Amino acid sequence: MASKADPGRASSPLLIGPLVVIAVLVVLIALWPQDLIGASLGDFLLVTLFLGGAAAWRTGKAVAQGWAPFMQLVFYCLLLAGAVRFCHFALFEDELFSLEPFAVEFVLLTSIATLGFRAHRKRQMTVQYGWMYEPAGKLAWRPKTFG
Repeated sequence: MASKADPGRASSPLLIGPLVVIAVLVVLIALWPQDLIGASLGDFLLVTLFLGGAAAWRTGKAVAQGWAPFMQLVFYCLLLAGAVRFCHFALFEDELFSLEPFAVEFVLLTSIATLGFRAHRKRQMTVQYGWMYEPAGKLAWRPKTFG
C-alpha cells in the first residue's frame, strides 16, 4: 500500500495540480480572453501554447534528467514566461509589462513543465530503479509488488 509521502502516486500534487490548473485556465480564458491573454487567441496559441509549451515541456524533462530540485524548474519557467512575453511584444506589438498575461503564461508554462518533469521522472524511476518501482500509468509509478 502506498503511503501519502509516496511521490510517485497517481494522486500526487505534482500530477493533479497541473491538470487542474490547466483546466481552470481553459475555462477562465474562454470567459475573459482579452483580459487574460492580452493578444489575439491565434497569437496566444502560437507563441504561448505551441512554442512556449514545447519549450516548457523540454525544460521540465531537462530539470528531471539532471535530478535537480523542483524549485529550479519554477525559476526556469519564470524566465521562460518572460521570454514568451517578449515574443508577444516583439512579434505582435503586445504590451511587454502586462501583469495578467504574464501571470497566465507563467502558470500555464509551469504546469506544462511540471507534466514534462513528471513524465521524465516516471521514466527515470521505472528504468533506473526497475528492481524497485513499476509504472502505474503514464505519469505515475509505484513500489514493485512481488508475488
